[in-house]
Amino acid sequence: MSNRLSFAAFLLAAPILALPLHIQAVQAQTAQNKAPAAAAPASPVVARVNGKPITRADVEAVYATLPPQMQQAPLDAIFPALVNEMISRKLIGEAAEKAKLADDPQVQAKLRMAREQVLQQTFLERTLDKQMTEERVKARYEELLKSQPPRDEVHARHILTATEADALAALEEVRKGADFAEVSKKRSTGPTAATGGDLGFFTKEQMVPEFADAAFALQAGQVSPKPVKSQFGWHVIKVEARRVAPQPALAEVADEIHELLSREIIETTLADLRKNAKIEQIEQPKPAGQLPTIAPKK
Repeated sequence: MSNRLSFAAFLLAAPILALPLHIQAVQAQTAQNKAPAAAAPASPVVARVNGKPITRADVEAVYATLPPQMQQAPLDAIFPALVNEMISRKLIGEAAEKAKLADDPQVQAKLRMAREQVLQQTFLERTLDKQMTEERVKARYEELLKSQPPRDEVHARHILTATEADALAALEEVRKGADFAEVSKKRSTGPTAATGGDLGFFTKEQMVPEFADAAFALQAGQVSPKPVKSQFGWHVIKVEARRVAPQPALAEVADEIHELLSREIIETTLADLRKNAKIEQIEQPKPAGQLPTIAPKK
């Protein structure tokens, strides 16, 4: 599909502002802590349609609303196609005005809805901008660290076999000086055999209890004194290293924190608005001809 057709499909589709409010809220989180823009010089005109200008700023604004896959292309690369589609949009808009569609009751209802949605989205974005402070993000990060204290991890390898006899044979090879990883490659039936049974670092909760108890009882360099049975078979385990798992840096969890705070801020805002509002929910009448349901006799 050409750029021209894909942009046409996008520009003539339903407005982005018609997205549900909770989705808008998640999108709005990316705009937090923006400083007010300084007054900018007039944007250059890039096209005119029957005397009405289209400026570069107009094009940039539409580019900012494109789906992420379209924004992978630099603005300058798709600028001509985008301007052409904006010209088409202007022409269609003028034709609609000449047809006096603005006087159509259905159109007026849609315009009222669009206006409400613009106001709703702007209100939510500005509420998030104001309340999503750096201090609040850091405070939530500290809460996250407290709720997830550092945990012990071990880096282990294993040899997985179907029978205890095979596991004992593998263990005997290791005791005689054979390289553990090479024995695992030769004897293990598990998916990690190709990497010498390497399981990487893991916490106790990430493994089945029998395996975890045996692994965490070993020190770095030690091999389990006997095979360990689990639901997967028989294991010979070697611990390569132990450590305390590092806690995530703020940058690693920033997106998660922003999303959580965005939802909290909006939920609190809505709760306050509801508390101070007079809300009446009117029960809707049943459609004509609908009869009550009668349970069959037993």
